[in-house]
Amino acid sequence: MKKQDFIRELTTALSPIDSQSRAEIIADIEEHFAEGAAHGQTEEEICINLGQPGQIAEQVLEEYKAYKAQDSNEYTAGLDDIVSSAMEAIDNIDIGGIVSSALKTAAEATRTASDAMAHARRENDPRTVGIFFDSSNAPWSGVTTAGAEGATRIRGGYEIDIDKSFPGVTGIDISLSMCDIKFVSAPQSSEVRVAIQGRSRYNAFGLENKNGTLFIRQRAPFFRFEIFGFKSTLKATVHVPASFNGGIKAITSFGNIFASGINGNLKLNTAAGNIAVDGHSASKAHLRSSAGGISLTGCSVYDVDAKSSAGNITVESRETTNLALGSSAGSVNVNVGKLGGDTNLSTSAGEVNLTARDVQGNIIAKSSAGSVRMYLPQDVNCRIDVKKPSIGSLSNYLTGNPHSPYTLRAATSVGSIVLEPLASRDPRQN
Repeated sequence: MKKQDFIRELTTALSPIDSQSRAEIIADIEEHFAEGAAHGQTEEEICINLGQPGQIAEQVLEEYKAYKAQDSNEYTAGLDDIVSSAMEAIDNIDIGGIVSSALKTAAEATRTASDAMAHARRENDPRTVGIFFDSSNAPWSGVTTAGAEGATRIRGGYEIDIDKSFPGVTGIDISLSMCDIKFVSAPQSSEVRVAIQGRSRYNAFGLENKNGTLFIRQRAPFFRFEIFGFKSTLKATVHVPASFNGGIKAITSFGNIFASGINGNLKLNTAAGNIAVDGHSASKAHLRSSAGGISLTGCSVYDVDAKSSAGNITVESRETTNLALGSSAGSVNVNVGKLGGDTNLSTSAGEVNLTARDVQGNIIAKSSAGSVRMYLPQDVNCRIDVKKPSIGSLSNYLTGNPHSPYTLRAATSVGSIVLEPLASRDPRQN
């Protein structure tokens, strides 16, 4: 079969769907042929790799039916199913014999992020999100358009260039896939400015200030073939005024999240990226990464809940209260001036390192397969409760305070436990 016959049959089989969605799919197929030809394939070979037009149309129509059945205002409904089915479609497409297992790993990470997005939807997400069409802020329509403001079609996707400012923002809620998200201070401004640039497979972005909360969303079309060689490079920068002191939520599937010198409670989640917070001031920080590290440096955050599945967690500050840090396959490192409240540090396959110059609270530090090291005042204000590891050694050089209302517990199954006074610690590590 030749390209022209393939596209004609597919176009006919897709007649039940709207013309815009049909044109988007045909455009993707056209790009498949172009990429295949660039890799030395004939039209016949590309047709064989794509499969029968009727089979493709059957899958597309099934997805389209499910998509249209959703509430058109539910901007992220079914995202995990949509991405999963798209990734399954990729497995059946073999342009030049190049479809790597990394895509399957990516699908798993995306499903992880989708679970977080579903949770976020249940927490006061709006039922409508503004999307920009031709310089006007129109209601979310549930479809994409090649003419959307800030989106220019290129081979394999879109070139995105969005730059908008919003007054009267008291909260920020952002969910973008395959995107680095950065929050930076804008001390001379009273408005929140959002800049989204880069390359994306999708062109539908929603931005709306709803009752003081700025919602930023990205919606994928119901069905899309992935073009070989195309890489998303989205970067979103949110400029936050110095007067801002509200809540900030951010979710991305594949990307890093960075916040510097801003205020407000944080709730940050990435499936495959790092989270770095620097010079932040807030009461609470809730941080999650499935495949990356988490760090807070120079921050004044008094309630930190941070977990990573495959990365290190680091906290460095003058003072902090109520730390709950956990990693499945990384180390937990804390270096603070004053440590108060309840501190819980845990890792399954890494080390726990704690340095504190003043302790006014309980400490629990444990590792399943790693050492636990603490550098504290000689007479730390805690009752010390430690036991020798099953495999490893115990070295305790602290006297503690047997009459303190606070308790220090340290445990590991395989590794060493070392409790030393601060004076013995290398000053360069403080």
